Amino acid sequence: MSFKENLKRKILIDGLTETASLSVGTPDMSRKVDKDAVRELLSLSPYIVEKKRDLELYFMEVEKGLGEIISLDNELPLYTHTTVDDVTLRRSPELKEMISIRNIIKILNDSDILLYKGRETLRHIRKRALELLDLRYEKADIEQLADEGIEALAGASSDQVMEILDLFVEIMGCELVPVEFTVNDYEMMFGPCERAEDKDRLFTWIVMYNVKRNELKLIRQNLIAKNKVSRELIRSIGKGEISPEAEGVGVFQFLASEVLKNKGPTLH
Repeated sequence: MSFKENLKRKILIDGLTETASLSVGTPDMSRKVDKDAVRELLSLSPYIVEKKRDLELYFMEVEKGLGEIISLDNELPLYTHTTVDDVTLRRSPELKEMISIRNIIKILNDSDILLYKGRETLRHIRKRALELLDLRYEKADIEQLADEGIEALAGASSDQVMEILDLFVEIMGCELVPVEFTVNDYEMMFGPCERAEDKDRLFTWIVMYNVKRNELKLIRQNLIAKNKVSRELIRSIGKGEISPEAEGVGVFQFLASEVLKNKGPTLH
């Protein structure tokens, strides 16, 4: 896959992980896991589905005959250095298997093979899924993204513009602006955010995209979320009362140059 496709897949993996995590309960509150989200996440990982009895198991070999196994249920247990048959015995034993004392001990206590549960399992699946991706980029990859953004902007294709901006957000580790900064019709507003102890969020620059008017603008100043002057400046630039640092094509050129200042990706 190209760098762009790998990056889009990373965004999908992160989104599915977050969706599934929100459905996981706490020790004192059981909830139904969003199995569809987990299944889709697993489909992007090295785990292979194996259905045994009433279980939906996912297996990844780590050494000859042994591997990591996830049971798709509300607990989301992840077992390590074991087999599908062993997990099947423990999670869904048949009566004839419960005659053995050794089996009963296994059924009653899985701590010898249990590695993670719940959200920890999801984080591990995400890690395994990301290991399949090559997120390294070259100058040509970033320039191509900028060119695609410029082309989409020229064609007033707001969906494609938003997609390219999302990719730059991911590459640069930017954050969406807080609600204090939002301006009507500017659906996409983001920038690099710095946090200091006991201080409000500081953005060193902000990119803002107006979907209805297909307007892309750059504010290149320090902007503090709870600062009235910062908020008024953003609104004035958004309304066209004050000129931005750059707009249109110039914004994509700025984003590309900012990325290429770094020696490598900041993806995580």
